[in-house]
Amino acid sequence: MVCPGCGAARSRTAAGDGSWVAHETLAGRVSTLPRRRKALLVAGVVVAAGGLAAVAALLLAGGGSVGGGTSRTDAAGRAGALPDRTGGGPPTRIGPGEEAPATPPVQEPPSEGRFTEWAGPGCEAGEYREYGRFEKGEAGWYGVGSGGFTGGGCDGRFSAIPMSGSPTEDRGSTATWSWHLGDGFRECALTVFVPAAPEGRARDVAGDPTVYRVLSDPDDADSAYTGFAVRQTQHRGRPVEVGNYPVKGDTFAVLLVDRGRDWGAADRVGAHHAAAQMRVACR
Repeated sequence: MVCPGCGAARSRTAAGDGSWVAHETLAGRVSTLPRRRKALLVAGVVVAAGGLAAVAALLLAGGGSVGGGTSRTDAAGRAGALPDRTGGGPPTRIGPGEEAPATPPVQEPPSEGRFTEWAGPGCEAGEYREYGRFEKGEAGWYGVGSGGFTGGGCDGRFSAIPMSGSPTEDRGSTATWSWHLGDGFRECALTVFVPAAPEGRARDVAGDPTVYRVLSDPDDADSAYTGFAVRQTQHRGRPVEVGNYPVKGDTFAVLLVDRGRDWGAADRVGAHHAAAQMRVACR
């Protein structure tokens, strides 16, 4: 047995506590080193101890994660946390996947939503009115039971309107077709049906031409904003597509005026304008 104060002893004999034996042996070895080596050894021990202390401090300050900050795993687990960027480049733009809802395309109004309707004598739809009508046999107004358009709720009848006698002046006999469209319509395509004349009665459909005005108000003849003319003598029994006209307001209307010559040549004597059916297709 070696006493604890003997410093340089190298005995490995175990005692009641083996740990002090190892301590004394290490101390004994250190005591035998030269002074310069002792100083180097002490410095190394101090540096190692300082490094361990720094690592321990970082672990305590970072909440247990190496690097001093919140770990990516911890951040991802918090509600609302954003994942860290990886790499040094700019973020990549990710397009919508196959399951992402696509932006709905702007759709045009369906064609069946357009306003299409016939109006005229004997028609169920639209509105047809006559002004200045008078009865005077063949010289006045009279109705013709067939020859007009049949279909679209119309039965084919039409009215024969006496002419004023002048190709440039009106006498006051008129007919008006009108359609209440509602809001949102920009223009209407207008078709005028010229009825077929009964056999031997060409004078019933004899406008050459028949003059029409397009109105913004069916009750006001002065609201005309455009007009057209149809040579009925050249289109008997056929529809005439006269053109597209802008809509002014929520109503579209057409007025027939009675100017025209009904005298002179044999085919002009007793000539009448035919007021039959019209069709609008509005959008």
